Amino acid sequence: MWLPSWLKKRVEDGPTLEKRPRILAVSVSLEDCFLLERLAKQHNWEVKIAHSPQYAFGLVSQSYFEVIVCHRNQYGFPWREVMDRLAEGSPQSCILLTSPVHDDYLWRDVLQHGGYDVLTCPLREEAVLHLVDAAIRFLSPATSFVHAELP
Repeated sequence: MWLPSWLKKRVEDGPTLEKRPRILAVSVSLEDCFLLERLAKQHNWEVKIAHSPQYAFGLVSQSYFEVIVCHRNQYGFPWREVMDRLAEGSPQSCILLTSPVHDDYLWRDVLQHGGYDVLTCPLREEAVLHLVDAAIRFLSPATSFVHAELP
């Protein structure tokens, strides 16, 4: 009896892209939260906002997110530690670091800490759509959740 319920929980929490994609935003600005929530309504994403790394760590230990958007400036935590812990807690998620600067050194550093890519903040709609779609395709090449023409 316990095996079917365990398997059901694994299927519900695992990376299944048949439901709408789940996105976790960690300590992003209010302006960026508004943009993510607006895009979520337009593209049928589920967005969860975590205003602290501690809250985000708890969320990733309890459920699966296809994409995690994490701001570089974390109160009380170095961003590398936050990314390491998020990647450890949700190894199949694509983690995007938001930063006011974006260079090759930062991008390589993000990859070394379990991240997927860097988004320049404040967030721009077309950049978010492009990277979320790329992350979703990375997870499941036959699926795309962005239904808009990108320039």
